[in-house]
Amino acid sequence: GLENAGGEIRYQARVKEIILENCRAVGVRLTSGEEYRAKRVISNSTRWDTFEKLLPKSQMPASEKRWQQRYQKSPSFLSLHLGVEASVLPPGTECHHILLEDWSQMEASGGTIFVSIPTLLDGNLAPEGYHIIHTFTPYTIDSWQGFSSQEYEAKKEAAAWEIIDRLEAIFPGLDAGLDYMEVGTPRTHRRFLGREDGTYGPIPQRKLMGLLGMPFNRTSIPGLYCVGDSTFPGQGLNAVAFSGFACAHRVATDLGF
Repeated sequence: GLENAGGEIRYQARVKEIILENCRAVGVRLTSGEEYRAKRVISNSTRWDTFEKLLPKSQMPASEKRWQQRYQKSPSFLSLHLGVEASVLPPGTECHHILLEDWSQMEASGGTIFVSIPTLLDGNLAPEGYHIIHTFTPYTIDSWQGFSSQEYEAKKEAAAWEIIDRLEAIFPGLDAGLDYMEVGTPRTHRRFLGREDGTYGPIPQRKLMGLLGMPFNRTSIPGLYCVGDSTFPGQGLNAVAFSGFACAHRVATDLGF
């Protein structure tokens, strides 16, 4: 859609900072030194990344400081992307599962395992005779810091096989039918998705009255907008898609379209 409207998408172009002039966002500067000027700047980074890394933390608006007092970073995830033989899944297997053996461990790192099997809805996503299983469990980035490369890889493998062993309870033969595996940690989310501590997004520090505590797309800095899970209505595919629609409408209105 962007390209059809005359736009251009730059891949592998890391933004170093948002350019401010007269306290207004006027563009972005890449790590390569390139600059892009714009009438409006939209940040899809988390608010922590936007207002502490892409902008000078010392100049954080008071509204953002108040927001950070109300919200905290949710944990990240340990994710396994698996390719398995179709025989692993018996007929009638559902697409989504949640595995929790001990209710007291529901919010602990590695406690709850979530499972999604997209090929049960669209078999064309995998080669014939195979299924894709995406399984993930919450983890904080602290659990993955301070290791050498060898120690880090060993910990990833051990954590992955622990999850697979637990999944054997609902998918007998998973280990034997495993054909492919990729493992992602909170460090993976931080590195490749550019998210502070690999977080899945903000959660309230305390009980809030409804969803309206989440800020909308405008920010206190003229010309700068935020979009994604750090804006209303919050985390999740549907919520983030809505924030994108709302932000596009807000920018178009402010530009007089």
